[in-house]
Amino acid sequence: MFENAPDLLTRRQAQELLAIGKNTMLNLIHEGYLPAMIIANSYRIKKTDLIDFIEKTSATYR
Repeated sequence: MFENAPDLLTRRQAQELLAIGKNTMLNLIHEGYLPAMIIANSYRIKKTDLIDFIEKTSATYR
C-alpha cells in the first residue's frame, strides 16, 4: 500500500492515504495521535509514523 509513497509525506498525502478530510487530519496531529513536524510552514509526516498509527488504530478495533 505504501511502497510508492515517499518517506516523508505532506499532510495532504497522508490524509489521502487515510481517506480522511483536512479537519480530521489536523485533529489527529494536534491531539498527538499522529506525530508530525513543520517544515517550511507545512506539516510533514514520516511514513513509518503513519504506518504505526494505522497499526495501532486497527488493533483498537479488533
